[in-house]
Amino acid sequence: MVTAIQEALRAPGLTLSALRLPPERQPGGRAPAPGDLALVQAFVNTFWDLDRGGADRLGHPRALAGWLASHGLVQAETRVGDADLERALDVREGLREMLFANNGEEPDRSKLGRLNRALPAARLLVQLEPDARPELTVIGGDLDAALGAMAAMVAVAQVDGRWERLKACPGEHCGWAFYDHSRNQAGTWCSMSVCGSRAKARHYRRRRSAARRATDPTSP
Repeated sequence: MVTAIQEALRAPGLTLSALRLPPERQPGGRAPAPGDLALVQAFVNTFWDLDRGGADRLGHPRALAGWLASHGLVQAETRVGDADLERALDVREGLREMLFANNGEEPDRSKLGRLNRALPAARLLVQLEPDARPELTVIGGDLDAALGAMAAMVAVAQVDGRWERLKACPGEHCGWAFYDHSRNQAGTWCSMSVCGSRAKARHYRRRRSAARRATDPTSP
């Protein structure tokens, strides 16, 4: 008689430790997030293509299927529709809200709600060893498994302390997910030379404008 575990082992699945991402270019030359968390970071950052004018890399269902397949999350022949794309984007933007929270911002609770409604009830197989980390495998080979695998990566990172270092840049029109490698975990911007400098310039202009108004109430 085939047990449920034996059946699960025979089914297609995504083993988290086997999912790896070649380093992707980051603003300011930052290093990407470590291990499988780089895959979550890359997914969140699909909203902005650094090399093609900043367009959303997941603008249509075929683009989503292609991105997931190229990162080993689904089979090459997997097809997704408009509803699948909407659900994937709800997960992506909900994760970004969590990253804003990691950077001290108040998250949009409606986006967090859509994130959790969009996550599937994926089957998670756990295998334990005495001298190694638990092996986690999300059963399935479709969009549910892909989104479930990323949710599992986030959950593990929240437990082991890596998650709080993955942040969303609060720069105007930014929101890029970056990993804060600093010792004191004080990083705020995806790139100090870009978003950080712009924020300093805006702050400086506001201070000068306020000072002019204080000395001359007719000043614009």
